Amino acid sequence: MAHAVEDITYPLNRTEHGYAAIDGAAGTMVQPYLLRLNVSVAEADVRRAMRSLVTHHPRLRGVVAPGKYFCRLRILPDDELVDHLFNVAYRVEAHIDALDQAELEAYQNQMLNEVMPLERGLNVHMRFIPHASQPVIFFCLHHLFGDGRTCMQLVADLLKLLNGQSIEVQPVETPSMIGAVSPQLWWRWPAHIWRSRKHKVNEAKRLAGLHIQQLPMRVTPHFSVNAMRHYRVSMGSAVLRQAARNLGVSLNTFMVSAVAQSFLDQAVDDPKAAAVIRISVDLRKHYPESRGFGPLWGNHVGAFLVTEDDPRKTLPDRVRSVGAHVKEGLDRFNRREMFWTYLLEESMPLLGRTLIGHIAHQLKRKNKFPKISCHCTSLGDVSHINPPGADVKVVEFIPIVTSVALLMVMTELDGVFTMPVSWQRSDNTVEEIDAYTARLDQTFIRLVSEAGIDLEGSQAA
Repeated sequence: MAHAVEDITYPLNRTEHGYAAIDGAAGTMVQPYLLRLNVSVAEADVRRAMRSLVTHHPRLRGVVAPGKYFCRLRILPDDELVDHLFNVAYRVEAHIDALDQAELEAYQNQMLNEVMPLERGLNVHMRFIPHASQPVIFFCLHHLFGDGRTCMQLVADLLKLLNGQSIEVQPVETPSMIGAVSPQLWWRWPAHIWRSRKHKVNEAKRLAGLHIQQLPMRVTPHFSVNAMRHYRVSMGSAVLRQAARNLGVSLNTFMVSAVAQSFLDQAVDDPKAAAVIRISVDLRKHYPESRGFGPLWGNHVGAFLVTEDDPRKTLPDRVRSVGAHVKEGLDRFNRREMFWTYLLEESMPLLGRTLIGHIAHQLKRKNKFPKISCHCTSLGDVSHINPPGADVKVVEFIPIVTSVALLMVMTELDGVFTMPVSWQRSDNTVEEIDAYTARLDQTFIRLVSEAGIDLEGSQAA
């Protein structure tokens, strides 16, 4: 007998419309996170905690609901149907060696290429690899349903549940991203649009006159499988942080400076060489407090470009220059001077899912995607995911996300700084990526030395 259900749908923001449109072309946009625990945990407890996450976080039960004109978000009721979907999404992989890093990397790479049915659910895949002392959990969320900050909140709640703590039910919040970039007073819009557009025009003119450095790439007419490599910086985060402090910049700026320099080292004799690094920005703090939003699960990420030229700069000058670029990029969000770009992007859903997908296909076929050296996104120090006084803790954390361009995720935990790499497998070989990360590591060593730190002495200590 047919049963009536409450049918409420929510709007997708413009980023989520984009993910829905290119999901088939570029592969499923997923975020598989590797979590190594410090103690053995019972499989039944892991399963119970994972299922509780799906209950307490309605977006994990979300599906894409095609409407007459726009796609929307529908939350499935927490019933037997979701139980069946959960049984497919959750899996125990006892055959994998939890201590074999190569095997774990290969499995995480496999998850990076898994397909998730957006219109059926669940949009999260969970894997448990049991071990007597160091079990591993893979937690993989489709990007359409949440960004990196959402994943961090989910992982933190998972750790609470594994430690016998309670978590709260999260509301479904789906505000337009325009509220995070637009001036709060409407009569200020024209001036902010003008300043934002002026910056965009000037940036485009500058980029047109530069030779943007990338890894050697093979141009292909189609997207390929996604690939990833684990990369741990050879120096501890304490050394890196001290070097950044000595140079008067943040740790993230220090890391981005090394990435920029590693690309500029490819063209030391080219005065027009430039490294263009795309930097992600969490927009949550830019929404007006008067709206009274909660944690804002979903996608609330902006970005700006750091363009570093002149390969002849000294390394300290490079770090200070990158620091100035990063500060200016963040200040543009604070001043609401990214409005023009995001106002245009807010209209993207009007194009429709088919046309957006067609544009993505054509950009790839004609090699017209915006040219950058690398995309850097940072989750920072993730030690906060471990609850105070917890018995069950994460002692290794490796996040990654699919990307159509070379991407690195900067993360710190327990003194270890990781920068796993994601890229299109058709663009570069694994050997080329390994050669790049080896060169990047040497750049870190040079930067630390330039900052006045005796690396041998600090490692001995």
